Amino acid sequence: MARIFLLLAVVLAIIWWLRQRAAARDAHEPPARPGPAQREADGAAASEPMVQCAQCGVHLPRGEAIGWNGLHYCRRSHLPDGSEMSGHGDTDARP
Repeated sequence: MARIFLLLAVVLAIIWWLRQRAAARDAHEPPARPGPAQREADGAAASEPMVQCAQCGVHLPRGEAIGWNGLHYCRRSHLPDGSEMSGHGDTDARP
């Protein structure tokens, strides 16, 4: 009978030791990465509206587009003739 109590005490001591060790490890680990739902919510808040190039029809973020006379273009070569040398519009992010 004493063997059973001794075995039970050893098993409980091992379980207690493992739980203490796991708690200490969790306290020192960096926070977990956000899940897919959280990343989608963060991405939706940081996104900007998409606009369509008046020349080729490609969609791109408004911050990367070149604005000219109320229209948006994806690159300087798509601007109407004579307007690409005037220097108006946003900066072109693509070569």
